[in-house]
Amino acid sequence: MTVLEEEAVAHEPVRAEPRLQAHDIVKTFGANRALKGVDLTVGDGEVVGLIGENGAGKSTILNIVSGVLPFDSGTLQLDGRDIAPKSYQEANKLGIFRVFQEANLVDTLPVYQNVFFGWEHLFRTRLGGLDHRALRRAASTALESAGVDGVDVSAPTGVLAPGQKQSLDIARVTALADLLEVERPVVLFDEPTTALDSEHEDNFLLLLKRLRGVAAVVFVSHRLPEIIETTDRITVFKDGESVADRPTQGTDESELHRLMVGRLRTENYYREHAQVEIAAQTPPRLVVESVAGAGVLREASLAVAPGEILGLAGTEGSGKRVLGEIVAGAVRATAGRVLLDGQEVTGDIGEHVRAGIAYVPPDRSEKGLVTSSSIVDNIQLASLHDLFATRRVGLWAVGRARKVADQYVDELGIVTQGIDAPVSSLSGGNAQKVLIAKWLLRKPDVLVLDEPTQGVDTGAREGIYDLLRKVAAEGTAIVLVSDDLPELIGLSNRIAVVTEGRLVATVDAPAGAKPDEHDLVALMIPGTTSPVPTTTG
Repeated sequence: MTVLEEEAVAHEPVRAEPRLQAHDIVKTFGANRALKGVDLTVGDGEVVGLIGENGAGKSTILNIVSGVLPFDSGTLQLDGRDIAPKSYQEANKLGIFRVFQEANLVDTLPVYQNVFFGWEHLFRTRLGGLDHRALRRAASTALESAGVDGVDVSAPTGVLAPGQKQSLDIARVTALADLLEVERPVVLFDEPTTALDSEHEDNFLLLLKRLRGVAAVVFVSHRLPEIIETTDRITVFKDGESVADRPTQGTDESELHRLMVGRLRTENYYREHAQVEIAAQTPPRLVVESVAGAGVLREASLAVAPGEILGLAGTEGSGKRVLGEIVAGAVRATAGRVLLDGQEVTGDIGEHVRAGIAYVPPDRSEKGLVTSSSIVDNIQLASLHDLFATRRVGLWAVGRARKVADQYVDELGIVTQGIDAPVSSLSGGNAQKVLIAKWLLRKPDVLVLDEPTQGVDTGAREGIYDLLRKVAAEGTAIVLVSDDLPELIGLSNRIAVVTEGRLVATVDAPAGAKPDEHDLVALMIPGTTSPVPTTTG
């Protein structure tokens, strides 16, 4: 049994003594004052939810506490002592551990080396070499303890699905705490559930319950229901300031939304009133016939009409994500075909883009954006060959591109110093908006979105939902892949359920008569039945 497990078996009730205290912390980036004197306190054994809009300063304060960034002024204390860690490893030695917003892993390394990356020197043989056997054994134990199943610790990390990578990153926290014999760690979770499906998210929430009373935990999430469900206290940041701090008990989602964005969440959050009604005889814009691919998807057929939003639901590894990738051309089909307005679309993702199919991938940093480049460069990147082309080879319409970038920054509410700022300077949610803008400007016939609001705050999501409704109303057929079931249900006209590599059912989701989330989950799990009316895929 690990140190954390032993403590969790007989932990004492949450105590009031503060473990971590950040007071009046200021941090500037050039002329941008990202933190304007924020406060954050976490008691021993307490789980504190930290919420706020994109750009509010949540990741910045976690970067400071975990040694990634220095702070300009203020005080940072651990157990009453001033600290200022200069690196993440130095923070680990102090007992501070973090799960970053995007899995912080090296794809070329095997899983077991990633679990203890940076601490390999603790696994040396007598001759000084790396003890791979001990590393594999310790990694297996760590994953089992964190409830991460079905991962071969000897496999390259790059082959894992996004949800598995995030689960691996979460497992590292308890593994490192145990390795370093830190009995009561400080654990910082920065949007840990954004890449998780419902199964992996349940595992994480169980881990969070295990940590209560054992660790001082800061939990950042845009999913307000899970914040309310799992935390003892909630701190709210807005525009670089701490604007509220209150016990979770007695707080509701509507009040948190108001504190974050300055207004109450609208009842029509998913804009169901703007959902396009599709006539029964409307010819489909997109047809997918018996496609298979990636050794995961075995067979799926679907059709999407102009103006329709078709949701794809399923657990991690079900094949739903591969189905979206095949439609977009990101994965080649090994069987079947994709047709756009009756014409077969073949080739790679470039051919699909030229045909009129756009794709917003889930892993924005790896496949969606060039984070070292500017906002305007990223927005125009997919359209240099046509929308921003000029008659002179090698030159493009810079003024037009800047005008479009300014338009989308304003329309999507991207918090930035300007369109020339690098994407790496943006919060995760604002970077996601840049990625969406990059493809929306092409006005595609078919738009495939995989986790389009991942890491986007509740207020900014409303802007994205408005935009998707507008795009659908203009005749674009939308395929929406999302692990956020309320979002999937709220936005979709119909929901196709993929289970064990097959499209097994399609559920109608008309405005005013949306299916129940629990019934949809029942269809996603093999061997269960659901009372909702369906058609077979």
